[in-house]
Amino acid sequence: MSASSSTAAAATTDRIPRVLPPFARSAVPVIAASTLALLLALTTRYDYVTDELYFLAAGKFYPAWGYMDQQPLVPLLAAFLDRAFPGSLLVFRLLPAVATALGAIVAALMTRELGGNRRAQVLAAAAYPLSPWIVLNGHWLTASTMELLQWTTILWLLARWTRLKHGGVDRDRLLLGIGLITALAVQTKFQVLVLIAALLVSIAITGPRSLFARPALWLAAAIPLATAIPTLWWQARHGWPALAMGIAVNNENDRLLMAPTALFYAGLLVGAGCCCYGAFRLLRAPELLPFRFLGWAAIAVFLFFLAAGGRPNYVAGLFGLLFAAAATGLQRRPGMLLWPAYLLSAVLPLSLLPVYPLGFLARHPELPSYVRLYETGWPGLTEAVARAYRALPAEQQRRTAIVAENYYLAGALDVLGRKAGLPRAYSPHRGYWFFGAPPETADTVLYVGSRNRPSVHFGRSRELGEVETGLVNVAQGNTITLYQDPLQPWPALWPRIRTI
Repeated sequence: MSASSSTAAAATTDRIPRVLPPFARSAVPVIAASTLALLLALTTRYDYVTDELYFLAAGKFYPAWGYMDQQPLVPLLAAFLDRAFPGSLLVFRLLPAVATALGAIVAALMTRELGGNRRAQVLAAAAYPLSPWIVLNGHWLTASTMELLQWTTILWLLARWTRLKHGGVDRDRLLLGIGLITALAVQTKFQVLVLIAALLVSIAITGPRSLFARPALWLAAAIPLATAIPTLWWQARHGWPALAMGIAVNNENDRLLMAPTALFYAGLLVGAGCCCYGAFRLLRAPELLPFRFLGWAAIAVFLFFLAAGGRPNYVAGLFGLLFAAAATGLQRRPGMLLWPAYLLSAVLPLSLLPVYPLGFLARHPELPSYVRLYETGWPGLTEAVARAYRALPAEQQRRTAIVAENYYLAGALDVLGRKAGLPRAYSPHRGYWFFGAPPETADTVLYVGSRNRPSVHFGRSRELGEVETGLVNVAQGNTITLYQDPLQPWPALWPRIRTI
């Protein structure tokens, strides 16, 4: 290295604050508390979302070391909360609301590690809940919700370790903290492994390479590897269904829309702008040179999911980092008027939450509403299927299996239908297929769904009616069909009707 390069590197290192800027201890907690209050106020509006019902059914009725499309942590959490507080949406959704509020605080703490003053911390913390994807997931208990906080915390701890290391302080317990958080993240979704791999490769190329000489790093790596053994054993035993899920996701997504959709998820105006500006600063800003590996890791994660055909939300765990990096640049422009952009950016995330009365939504079916589509209609679905089931003779009921077209409907019928006196539900769709086929004694099927009907596999069929919910949602209009006389026994039939 030349003398001029050494001088530049030393000057850059000196720019890392040895004493952190004061924490915005008034404004940041207010932002987090406001986010928490908003989410808690809306927890009991509408009903469970599709994935919540799936997780609840999985953890409550089919506990396992792994699943095709998720890992066991969130299903087990869902089952525990439902058993401890049966039917309480407020308690069920308290954890995701708290996780989202904490995410805003961690984003501010990461901004501070990157040299951000109080103003920058407030800007990053406020951008976090303005992300439509982040705030909408804060309304639900799903794997994606927990993943957001896990990724943000991992990146914050690593940024903190890096800053301290450049200041001559070894704080390797931070690496152990990263190992523990990663262990939880692996039991939530496998996507965190892409983040970890991207970070390690980026550090190997750009530094700080001294990280690899720290024994705590390898101990931290051993924690998630050891805890993942049961999950990996389940995947291997079942033919690695996570890979099949990856293929299904690839087929569902358009690579050309990956970047614009991810920016939309980050938030119009503030979120999208901060993602682009934050990535630029991590890669180019001289004062962020020691954190350059974070920028390259973010690029690598995006490129991996772009090549693999992942969903745009797979990169949402990077939003907190990018918001923080952008905020450290915006603090240098104190005269810039940013609050109008923040206020305008709040319109979209607020409109996505369940703020509309159901009566209003019923009168306006043309109004796009994501939560109405996936969070309503379950009582109508359960009532329609229960009515069709009870209309069967008692002897035939004992030989009837309820099979739903997809895991959305199956989860609702499994969780809510049992309370209505229905038998368990089955579905050949995705992870639900692994929960097992109907018993061989079942020679009658009540099939709920309008596509992928198994008509060719039964001797007789008869439509009994449609599900009527009074709203536009995934339950509305599904046909209830009675199938009789299966042409093959269930062990042979179940693999043939499987859908992914």
